[in-house]
Amino acid sequence: MMYDVREPHAAYDPNVIDIVCVTDSNYAPHFVSLLKSIEAGKGAEKIRVHAILDSVDEARFSKIAETATGLEIHPYHVADHKALKLPPILHISRATYLRLIMAELLPQDISRVIYLDIDMVVTGSLVDLWSTDLKGLACGAVQDAFVDPTNFARQHELPSEGTYFNAGVLLFDLDAVRATDALSQALDMLLAAPEKYEFADQDALNKVFWENWSPLDAKWNFQRLFLWEGCDYTSSVPLAQALPRIIHFTESPKPWQAAEWHPYAWLYWKYLRRTPFLAEVMEREKVCWLRLLKFWLKFHLKKPRS
Repeated sequence: MMYDVREPHAAYDPNVIDIVCVTDSNYAPHFVSLLKSIEAGKGAEKIRVHAILDSVDEARFSKIAETATGLEIHPYHVADHKALKLPPILHISRATYLRLIMAELLPQDISRVIYLDIDMVVTGSLVDLWSTDLKGLACGAVQDAFVDPTNFARQHELPSEGTYFNAGVLLFDLDAVRATDALSQALDMLLAAPEKYEFADQDALNKVFWENWSPLDAKWNFQRLFLWEGCDYTSSVPLAQALPRIIHFTESPKPWQAAEWHPYAWLYWKYLRRTPFLAEVMEREKVCWLRLLKFWLKFHLKKPRS
């Protein structure tokens, strides 16, 4: 195991929001789009982003850091860790498993973190999420819109009363996580039998925190299936009234792909346009300016109010 923290950390400040993200070089542009959305939505609060990196070289990281100067970004360059031996699945790269080592990487005086997936856009301040009462539990999350918790419980021999969360947004009491070694338990489960976990580390995290996590409002992890009319989860975040605070582009395609239909996809491009990665993504994904116009029109015709 080897990891390298390249930047000294400021002393713990309870008024600073600590965010954890993981990325590899390929996903770096999408990470930067997320950072720009966080930067645009923040108020007076300070935000410290702990970026756990897989094969992101110094030049590329410097480009990331120089793009979001309103945030403190602390890099953790990881190599040869056992977590990186797990296989990528579907659209999930191996870098996602690095979130399972955040408890060992982050300074011990950081006791609370918000974990965010890269395929997201933040539309406002995260202060209310940060201050959420976890009611003595180690983890806060939003219920998953896709996975049937009854089937999951049956498959993994868990009590049937539990519910299944989406792991794209996780609010952790990191002290409690360290005390139970929960993340290491999830990683060890995956390493022992990765074929048992259809959704990789999300499944493993659900197994570890089964019946032991605090539900968050759907606005903090607004998933693709929440867009369908009649979906039970939309009741707390009516689309006609407001933008969800965190939009999660779950499943496929992603907002950076030309085939995307999501009405909020434009928000990804809105923030990517404020970075030096726009041309790279457009060329790689074969997205033309006319397609960007269509994204813009779809978003504005939906007329969401922020």
